[in-house]
Amino acid sequence: MQTGTSGWTSRRRRAADAAIEIVADEGLRGLTHRAVDARAGLPAGSTSSCFRTRLALLRGVLDRIVELDEADLERMPTTGWDVGSPEHREALVDLLVELLAYWLGPARARTRARLELYLDAARRPELTEALRAANRRFLDRAAVAMRASETPAPEAAARLLLVQLDGVLYDALARPFLGGGDRDRLRRSVQAAVDGAVPPA
Repeated sequence: MQTGTSGWTSRRRRAADAAIEIVADEGLRGLTHRAVDARAGLPAGSTSSCFRTRLALLRGVLDRIVELDEADLERMPTTGWDVGSPEHREALVDLLVELLAYWLGPARARTRARLELYLDAARRPELTEALRAANRRFLDRAAVAMRASETPAPEAAARLLLVQLDGVLYDALARPFLGGGDRDRLRRSVQAAVDGAVPPA
């Protein structure tokens, strides 16, 4: 069985998707090979044959989340930006609002699972490298956009933007009673994140 995502079989991907749903619904305590088989509608033992150990299952979930997140981010251009331009800033905010609205809507389970898994992975030396690589890819992608717009200290600006957007997602998921997922509030939060990372000229 190949590792990574490019060589995944449909059964492996199906198991990983079911595992994401379980982590989102029940937390990591509910994540077992048997639970994944049941959620995915797979024959008993299928998940164990795809991911031999719990660590392998956790790594598989992390890989699948990164694969899906990167597919979403591929639709966002990283060149052609001039964030000093009001029109470009507005367009960037629009794109980020759409992305976060999707991650808090149709992809909400994945977003919940990502937060759960990232916190857990940070405590597991075995997953540290995979977690670092995932974060590095997202940071590098944001930094490319910052460099393209000639933002000073592009990597620092990219990191600040990602940190603030993660905070927006966390607020909407952990404190939904405060209206964090409301579209207008979401837009104001994203605008503040962009302005914080790249102050208007």
